[in-house]
Amino acid sequence: MADELDLSGGGYSSRSERRSRRSADGGESKTTSDKLDRELHSRLLDAFGQVVEWRQAREDEELATAIDEDKDKMARGLVSLTHAVTPLRQPLVIFLGFVEPVLAFGRVGRILATRWVMRRQRHAEDLAAAQAEWDAAHNANPAVVQ
Repeated sequence: MADELDLSGGGYSSRSERRSRRSADGGESKTTSDKLDRELHSRLLDAFGQVVEWRQAREDEELATAIDEDKDKMARGLVSLTHAVTPLRQPLVIFLGFVEPVLAFGRVGRILATRWVMRRQRHAEDLAAAQAEWDAAHNANPAVVQ
């Protein structure tokens, strides 16, 4: 019984026609899946690149170099894992949606925090120098204290 009733088409269809229809439908999802794979790979590479910058800013060259050299392999591995285990794909997308802004704001935050600390140190040094001048002026002439 090679022919069966095709309710969606309103007539009879052979198994080969149904298989070709399924593969055509799968082809659309394949291109969509490939597009999502490329987007995830690109986003992961960007995230790893920002982590490399963070490590370099903290003078951790060993870890920065290791991540930089292996970021493509790690990204391809994660994409491949989420492609094989589909339920992991959505958590990865959510995780990237959270991590990417944190990395971006983290870099800006690190720069601002570093500048703030440097400004506070300069201010503390200026106060210490002014205090030393005042102490030197008043300890040299004890009569001026009153």
